[in-house]
Amino acid sequence: MTRLLSGTRYLIIVPIVGLAIAAAVFFVIGGLGLIALIIERFLSALGTVAVEAHQAESLPIEVEIVEYVHTFLIGTVLYITAVGFYQLFINDIPLHGWLHIESTEELETNLIGVTVVVLAVNFMGFVFTGNTGAMLQYGGGIALPIAALALFVGLRSWANRTGDPQEPVETKPEQAQPRTRSTTKAIDASNPAAQDS
Repeated sequence: MTRLLSGTRYLIIVPIVGLAIAAAVFFVIGGLGLIALIIERFLSALGTVAVEAHQAESLPIEVEIVEYVHTFLIGTVLYITAVGFYQLFINDIPLHGWLHIESTEELETNLIGVTVVVLAVNFMGFVFTGNTGAMLQYGGGIALPIAALALFVGLRSWANRTGDPQEPVETKPEQAQPRTRSTTKAIDASNPAAQDS
């Protein structure tokens, strides 16, 4: 039974592969789209592309680039989740920095950090569109979950610090060393009163 339950952890490979493929799709499609956008805008600036090739309602280049950044961030979330699941359930991966995950709390913290950036990028893209009518409502709708996530991370880190107090280090009393003949002579030599007597 123990061996059976231990082997079931390899079932996590299925979502790991799915998340890795989804992250690769976001990275590849987003990267190719961004390169195509830059080339198209560059040729358009040089006047080698016909004006009819662009749509009349095309978004500013800042908005389009922010949308691609949003795509990359979503791919990053999927990649972090896949790598985190593999490290938690299968085997450790020699990664550097914040990608080295040893607990579910570290995985959640990394995902929360990227999620906050995704929400901020969404709001930045909304600002670049120039739609100022519902900016307050949209910004408030993004600020509330960001504040809730920040409060959650802060309270959990505070609870971890207060819930795991450091154990006091026990100091062993020094044992009295037995006096030898050499130490007795040294004490008598350093005590002139003892010599006079």
